[in-house]
Amino acid sequence: MKYLPPRISVVCCCFILCVNGVRLQAQNEVPMVSAVEGQPLAANVSRLLTALEYLGKPLPMEVAKAARQAAVERDAAKLQQVLDRQVLFVVELNPEVRVKVRRGPAKAGLQQGGFTPCLVKVINSSTVAGQLQVVSPQAGAVYAGAAISILKRMAQTQLNDNENKQGTSDRFLAVEMFRSPPMTEGLSGLAVEYAIALIYSSEAGKREATIGFDVGAGTQDLGFRGQVPVLFDIKPATRVKLAIKDEDGQPSTARLVFRDPQGHVYPSQVKRLAPDLFFQPQIYRHHGESVLLPPGKLSVEYNRGPEYELLQKDIVVSAAQPMDLELSLKRWVDPMKYGFYCGDHHIHAAGCAHYTSPSEGVTPKDIFLQVKG
Repeated sequence: MKYLPPRISVVCCCFILCVNGVRLQAQNEVPMVSAVEGQPLAANVSRLLTALEYLGKPLPMEVAKAARQAAVERDAAKLQQVLDRQVLFVVELNPEVRVKVRRGPAKAGLQQGGFTPCLVKVINSSTVAGQLQVVSPQAGAVYAGAAISILKRMAQTQLNDNENKQGTSDRFLAVEMFRSPPMTEGLSGLAVEYAIALIYSSEAGKREATIGFDVGAGTQDLGFRGQVPVLFDIKPATRVKLAIKDEDGQPSTARLVFRDPQGHVYPSQVKRLAPDLFFQPQIYRHHGESVLLPPGKLSVEYNRGPEYELLQKDIVVSAAQPMDLELSLKRWVDPMKYGFYCGDHHIHAAGCAHYTSPSEGVTPKDIFLQVKG
């Protein structure tokens, strides 16, 4: 090998580092598309901004302001320049409808126990207008063996999808695309548009997950290019301690259903283990017990058996510290005052076998919590 003087060697090394720096930086750069009309892209962005506000995670004020101004001007290039720094995933569809995914420059932050909106830029060279799907091997049910007859009776057969038959412990995500108004059910076919993926985590801390996208069977690109690994920083959920009092002021047990404005039930049903059962939206808690909830606006429905009124309360969960939630039950009738005592013996005192994994049924202790509630 020919000897290079020290000064030349240093220059060459610096050049290589600069080239690599540009290449590494380019990996997270979002491609700009010039061949897109401004009016339909502006309409898409306007709906996107409204949807993010509705979901409780609006873009930073200066970004939203610049995006709205670019939408008024129908400036497609400026719209992309403003929004692309907020993109977590870039999805590219080639003319053969093969889907390739890359990581965007946005920070990969999630909220334990809640659905976090993540911005997706779709570059569509195929003009296909199908539904964009988001998938992950870390998503799906944590249980298996659910009785399909029971799920049919409850009209929740979707809870049997992607069962955890291998018993893996690495299913901490739930993923879905946000398709409710003002967003659309499917892609428009425009060369560029923006979409929203909702990602839920049942765990907190640093977690790596693989996120993929497709527009139907066989559309993922070859060589694993239809998915991308992401290291998420997941903020912990808030522990809400419950003070549940019966009509006479005594501590009691209640049936509780927590929902966000989009209708998501918390804790997520597909992430529940006993004593919380996945096949019912409600959970049961006794006075002094707690539940992990995401920060933000939620509603809670609560009662205790058919002789109690179904009450509803809007709450705001704080992200700063644990909080207390007081719930007072109210009867519409007290059968015992009229000499009626229930003789129903249909209690699963030995447990319940609605699913077989990760445990064989549910213990009597778990069932008794439901009996009291």
